[in-house]
Amino acid sequence: MPLTEDALRRRLATQNWTAHNFELLPGLQTVPAVPLFSANLHVASIMRWLDLLYPQGLRGLRVADLGSLEGGFALAFAQRGAEVVALEVRPENIEKCLLIKEHFDLPNLTFVQADVKTFRPEKFGMFDVVLAMGILYHLDQPPIWLDLMSRATKGVLVVDTHFAPADDHALAFVEPRLRALGPVENLMYGSWPYQGRWFREYETEKERDKMPWASYSNPSSFWLTKGSLIASLATLCQFPIVMEEFDHYADQYDRFTLSYPRCMCIAIKPAGVAAARGVVG
Repeated sequence: MPLTEDALRRRLATQNWTAHNFELLPGLQTVPAVPLFSANLHVASIMRWLDLLYPQGLRGLRVADLGSLEGGFALAFAQRGAEVVALEVRPENIEKCLLIKEHFDLPNLTFVQADVKTFRPEKFGMFDVVLAMGILYHLDQPPIWLDLMSRATKGVLVVDTHFAPADDHALAFVEPRLRALGPVENLMYGSWPYQGRWFREYETEKERDKMPWASYSNPSSFWLTKGSLIASLATLCQFPIVMEEFDHYADQYDRFTLSYPRCMCIAIKPAGVAAARGVVG
């Protein structure tokens, strides 16, 4: 049963929403200054892919949303009938997520307060779809986490992330706040080589706690180059199909390639998708 307007206003008054704008009641929104999350282009793009891969719909599929922030992606998938488990480490964000779950009355939506670095199939189980929306570039050892995510993914992994320019000359074109990226470094995860740049996010935990979008358990994060990201998904993680998705920013391609380097990759295990569809291949 939806919360009353009085109950919603009391709880919203104690919260600082920064990103996901939901219309809880007519005229009552969580972040009125930004577009409604129901019109989110990333969600629409992912859903188009999943409609192709799972024409029977999402009902009954397990979806993990890693680094849920204020719950927008988790809510969108739960409203489509998926069984959603969403991880979010910050207590102030968990409070917002729980408000969303309660207000929209979705028993198929579970929020867990946990660092995404703890995500692994032994702890959370296997998922048909795993979402990593804006979280990979906040981690200090991204290949390890990609490996863990791939082990928990039966069908589709979606990774939306900033990437580090591989060419030093390209740094001159990025937006000023991103120019803090360090020099290109070549590192190893076991026998797997990967390349990227370090990005300093904060100096102290006190500073971190004032930055709701920053990394949580590492002051510096390592941004993979796009080449290392794609190679890691295809070779390290052994996804037979890896694609970059463009339609959600087709009109801003130059910006997302040069000044604000960011991409969304769709990695697919066809056998897992076919099994969820009841297809014997």
